[in-house]
Amino acid sequence: MLVVMFHMPVASHWRDWGLVQHGYLFVDYFFVLSGFVIAHAYAGRLTTAREAGRFMVRRLGRVWPLHVLMLAAYIGLELARLWFHVDSATPFTGDRSVAAIFANLLLVQAWHLLPSLTWNGPAWTLSAEVACYLIFAGLVLVAPKRFRWIGAVLAVIGGLVVLFHARRWMNTTYDFAVPRAVYGFFLGCLLQGLWTRIPRLKGVAATALEVVTVVALCVFIGWATGPATVLITPLFVIAVWVFAGEEGLLSRVLDHPALVTMGRWSFAIYMVHMFVLTVLMICARKLGWVAERRVDFGATWINDLFAVGLFGVIVVLAVAAHRLVETPAQRMIDRWTRPKPVG
Repeated sequence: MLVVMFHMPVASHWRDWGLVQHGYLFVDYFFVLSGFVIAHAYAGRLTTAREAGRFMVRRLGRVWPLHVLMLAAYIGLELARLWFHVDSATPFTGDRSVAAIFANLLLVQAWHLLPSLTWNGPAWTLSAEVACYLIFAGLVLVAPKRFRWIGAVLAVIGGLVVLFHARRWMNTTYDFAVPRAVYGFFLGCLLQGLWTRIPRLKGVAATALEVVTVVALCVFIGWATGPATVLITPLFVIAVWVFAGEEGLLSRVLDHPALVTMGRWSFAIYMVHMFVLTVLMICARKLGWVAERRVDFGATWINDLFAVGLFGVIVVLAVAAHRLVETPAQRMIDRWTRPKPVG
């Protein structure tokens, strides 16, 4: 939700809050959490090349169908530009080039191959995540007992690359996305191997630690700019450790069925939202709603209501994509990759 708020071009009250302006940093929580979960689920299971191949197919099956759906939606928008001149943008040029379609289909668009974000911009994270899956599978096959420590070395290297070479430090996407993702993903893998050995607080103390962790993260993200943003990944490692035990009251609140359901829809929300915002801006410019590259109706509270309604539209479309594409595709891939019974 915070990533959507970061991208939403509406002059709302919260648009200029530091927590929203730096909302791109929450992507790094995803990388850390992903490394933790993937290591927990697969570290002891990838013992052969066949199992590693099955792992990659299943992971691609988790992200690729919805990615292709949104890529097709963007291509449809370009065809509307070509045939019906829906706005003044020249079709299939720049970040919407035909060549970039193929890079996106292969999910390599964030491997420092292209000069900008292309097509559905947020999908850069999928490209970087797939690179992490490949490295993870290779390390587990080659060094199953030491892969976490080798991964930790790669994580440090990734963090240093981002610190010293990325022009906007952690706000790097198409160029140094893979080092950024490796930094978080493999620190998450390392944490997974250690977390059960680290004593955890319980009861009121666990609740206090959860609250302090969330408040500290929000304060840091609201403040962090420049090289300091590289520190967000270790902070997210601490956050994953704090919440992995689910010992505090805040963890129990987050287990509420409504929030769990939103979590289930979160990938679809992430994948759908930028297309909705792109179409919004095309329509808003035609209707004269845009001031300083934001939708602005002249009254901030009206802008707030519009932003909330817009988020509702995004969620509705995301739920449809989740139910009609994401879930059926995942079930199909699961059936295809399920090991066949012996005999």
